[in-house]
Amino acid sequence: MTRRPGIERLAAKRDAAAEKGGPLLNLHSSRSPRRLALLLTLCLLLSGCASLLERSYSVVEPYTDRYRDSGGEDALRAENYQDLVNSLMMLVEQRAEDGTIRCYEEANSYSLARAASLEVRQDTILGSYLLESLTFSYEGGAGFSTLTCRMAYRADAEDLGGVMTLSDSQSLVDLLRLAVREAHEKQTVQFVSDTSQEEVAAAMDVLWQELCRGEDKPDAPPPAEELAPADGENEPEQPPESDESPPEEAEVLSGEDVQEDGELPPESPEIPPCPWTARLYPSRQAARIVEISLYPQKTAEMIQKGIDMP
Repeated sequence: MTRRPGIERLAAKRDAAAEKGGPLLNLHSSRSPRRLALLLTLCLLLSGCASLLERSYSVVEPYTDRYRDSGGEDALRAENYQDLVNSLMMLVEQRAEDGTIRCYEEANSYSLARAASLEVRQDTILGSYLLESLTFSYEGGAGFSTLTCRMAYRADAEDLGGVMTLSDSQSLVDLLRLAVREAHEKQTVQFVSDTSQEEVAAAMDVLWQELCRGEDKPDAPPPAEELAPADGENEPEQPPESDESPPEEAEVLSGEDVQEDGELPPESPEIPPCPWTARLYPSRQAARIVEISLYPQKTAEMIQKGIDMP
């Protein structure tokens, strides 16, 4: 069997590779090109999947841990003004009566600490409603300052988790109507958006007008029991009725007071002023929490007075 020159060269390369310990070439296998093509295809596919498997990951740090200072026990950390506000709000949310904040870098300033405490006390929804007072002491140090905060809370503040949330002032009218019927001392509501003092006052006035006109009369308090005369006692004598009527006072009417048919216009009943008071938090023009004192006993008396008026 004669070999062609090309085959002889390949055979010589195979023998040289065998002497060096390298891989042998299988000259007579027809599967080698197919295997090579398959290996190349797999390499291309794997390189494409690598790009699909690439993802970016972020570490989520708990909110409370973000403001915890590792250098002090139970101390919060603030590096700027917003950190100061957030740290104070954390203390208020937890109903803490005292707390310590370590202030670094930009937050290491007494003026910023004072401004942050005023914002939490006056401009935040939760702080303005819950806090009775918020004070702090300032102590400077090397590289940081320490704020020792003291908070006092309103004793009559309600748990906001149980307070009803309203979307508009008409819903406030309906809720107040129910509160008056049930003789509640106070009604507190939350609004989903800023509500002005004018909107709250208008809602209160609408219901008060209805009540005084008798359109939605609340349950009146039970009248005091009348004392009956004891046995053997005579009832007081009533004065005899007189047929004479008191003289009528002269009244001067203008032409505007007489209707076209000659009859006098009906007098509009005088409605007593509404005794309810409202407190808005955090401000009168942008309130989210409204607290209305209803004074049920006084309300019932004034409504009855308004209904009895001619």
